[in-house]
Amino acid sequence: KQWYQRRVAITAGDISAKELKGALKMLGQKTDTKSCKKMIKAYDKNNTKRMEFREFLDMMANVFQYHLSHPESQKQNGAGIDDATNRKMEDLFDSLDVDESGFIDPEEIVKLTETLGEKMAIDEVKELIKQVDKDGDGRVNKEEFKRLMCSK
Repeated sequence: KQWYQRRVAITAGDISAKELKGALKMLGQKTDTKSCKKMIKAYDKNNTKRMEFREFLDMMANVFQYHLSHPESQKQNGAGIDDATNRKMEDLFDSLDVDESGFIDPEEIVKLTETLGEKMAIDEVKELIKQVDKDGDGRVNKEEFKRLMCSK
């Protein structure tokens, strides 16, 4: 959230392949600029060659869905994750958990998207959460978040 808000303040609200690479690195994902260009091309609905926030959310939802359907690609809760990466994931989770409930709920995501100028409907957000929510409670807890963010 903080990373994207800083980018929105500087740009028109979209990001380049190099910036996407930095964002994914912050999320514990290793990739190169060439792969990021391919990701942008795949999700760039309006052919700007940059990724808008909604496109970024669509991509991340697909990443989460992939991890749910390919559990062998996930590291288990902290196993093999260095302390710095684990802390970054926890910090990211905490920045999204605005009410400090220990969960990211649909309302928090709606408020985030509104703040970033790309408000999503609550039903859209609930659908995204379903893809991430392993225990079916309609929210994302820290362990679900970390498990999905840590891929080989």
